[in-house]
Amino acid sequence: MQLPGLKPLYASMKQQNIDRCRFTFSFRKTVFDVMFFIDEKPYELLFGAKGKNFFFERTVHEGFKINTGFDRETYSELCKVLGLKYDPNNPFSPKYLFEEFNNRVPNNVALSDVPTTAQISTYRNIEEEPDKIYFWRWIFHDGIKSNAKPENLDKTRRLLGLKAYNACKKRNISSGWSADPAKEKRDSKYINRIYD
Repeated sequence: MQLPGLKPLYASMKQQNIDRCRFTFSFRKTVFDVMFFIDEKPYELLFGAKGKNFFFERTVHEGFKINTGFDRETYSELCKVLGLKYDPNNPFSPKYLFEEFNNRVPNNVALSDVPTTAQISTYRNIEEEPDKIYFWRWIFHDGIKSNAKPENLDKTRRLLGLKAYNACKKRNISSGWSADPAKEKRDSKYINRIYD
């Protein structure tokens, strides 16, 4: 299925040099926290039902095309989250969910819509120190006494994006994380420091 509703959002993100955005989508009294990542190809959509332990992802292929199907277990859980009862004569089609989503995708994005690493970590499985989700600092390695670890590079990619991952891998830099939200650095000048 094609989602042309993503095109204006994508254009707004590109125009403002924003790689990841976050917005809400309501469907049948369920509010989804949605994140759209365009820093990797194919792009990704993450949907998390607020207040419920339910999450799913969609890969967004060229032309803003997605697969609307779900495995049986996820489909069953989605129906529960949406408060739907099974009706063999009129089964719920996930295509309808995505049609409604397509019609309600915002056209514009602002810097305030960029998700924090803590918000992203809610939906991404982080293996390296999963309690440390607040970006704190860059750690520069000399290649002799220390090196960036693959687990840290993966965490960097999943929480900060592909651009940060590539820069860290190329320059032997680790991302430093804290469990303390007061230590979080969101200053784009500091974060972009590794790209220079």
